[in-house]
Amino acid sequence: MVLRYLMHRHKLATLFLGLFWLGLLQPLSGQNITYEDFFVESTDKVKLFVRAFTNTQAVPKYKYPLLLLHGGGPGVLASFDNEVPEGSFVKDLIRAGFKVYMMNARGWEQSTLPTYDAQDTTLLIGNYKEVATDIDHVIEAIRKREKVKQVSLFGWATGGHWGGYYATKHSKKLAHFISLNSLYGVKAPWELRKFFWKEEDTTQFQRTQPYRVSGREGLVRKWHATIPVANKQLWRDSLVMEHYRNTAVSFGEDTTQMKVPGGYREESFYMSLGKQYWSARQITTPTLVIRTELDFWSRPEDIKAINDDLPSTARKRVITLPGTHYVFLDKPERGRKQLVEAIVNFIEEK
Repeated sequence: MVLRYLMHRHKLATLFLGLFWLGLLQPLSGQNITYEDFFVESTDKVKLFVRAFTNTQAVPKYKYPLLLLHGGGPGVLASFDNEVPEGSFVKDLIRAGFKVYMMNARGWEQSTLPTYDAQDTTLLIGNYKEVATDIDHVIEAIRKREKVKQVSLFGWATGGHWGGYYATKHSKKLAHFISLNSLYGVKAPWELRKFFWKEEDTTQFQRTQPYRVSGREGLVRKWHATIPVANKQLWRDSLVMEHYRNTAVSFGEDTTQMKVPGGYREESFYMSLGKQYWSARQITTPTLVIRTELDFWSRPEDIKAINDDLPSTARKRVITLPGTHYVFLDKPERGRKQLVEAIVNFIEEK
C-alpha cells in the first residue's frame, strides 16, 4: 500500500538533544520533499513519534515551523500524510511555504504509553494534561533543532482542545495557535453526547474501558454520512479514504482495529455540558479558530464562546469554512484549498 513503509530503515542508538533518532531521510515519490522520523522522550519514559519534512528545492517561506497534532481518532500518519497523489494535507502546507513537523501523542500510532495501574478506576489515559506535557517536549525539541524561539501549533478536533490548554500555559513558546473543529467548554447541544452518558443520569459520563477501539468501517462512518451528496466520490477520493482507515488500524497487534487512549471522550462529554478545562482568556499568542460547516464534532456555540473569551489584545480570527470534519482529506475544491489559504493568510497577517 505505502511504498515507504516497505523501505529499509536504519535505527540509530544515538541520543542527540534528547531525541531518539530513527535515522530516516526518505524521499517522497514524485515530490522534492523528504522526511525524517525520530522519537522525543516525554515523562514516564514515553517516547513520542515525530516526523520532520524538508523541501529540498525551496527554503521555507515562513520563519516559524508548523507542528501538526491529530485528534482523538487516527494519528498523524493516517490523518495528515496521505500517500495518495494530491491527497496529502501536509504536502499542501509544505508547498505553501511551511516547514512542517507532525507528532503523535502518547499511545497513538508509534508513540508509546507508560505502564498504568489497571486497578485505578479514576484513570484517564491520554488526558489533556498528559498530552500538553507531550506537546511541550516536542516543541522544546523543535526549538533546539530549528534554533527558533517559537513554533506554530495546529490541532484538529481534540488536538485543538489539547493545544488550547497548552497555549494557556506556554503562549510565549507559540508563534501561532490554530484550532480546527474543536470543542470548547460551553453548554450546547452535542449529537454525540447520548453515546457516552449514563442512562440513569445523562449528565454523567459512562465509563466502560480506558481506550477507544474502532474498526475500519467505524472510522469513516460519520465522514460518509456528513458528505451531502449521494456520490461520495465527488467529495472525497475513495483512495484517500482507504489510506486513512487502513493506516489507522495498522499499528498494534490487531490490525483489524484502531486502539487509542480514550480519556479525551470523557473530557469532550463534559466540555459539551459547559465544563472548561482551560480558558481562552489566558491565551496571548495569535490564534486562528476554524470550524467547517458540516462538522459533527464542534458546534457553532464553541467558536462563538472561544471568540468571546480570547483577549482583545491578542490577534485573533474565528472563521467558518466549507467542508466536513475531515476537510483536510476532502478534495481541494470541497474546502481543503480554503483551509490551507486560511492558514496562510493568518500567518501572513501582521
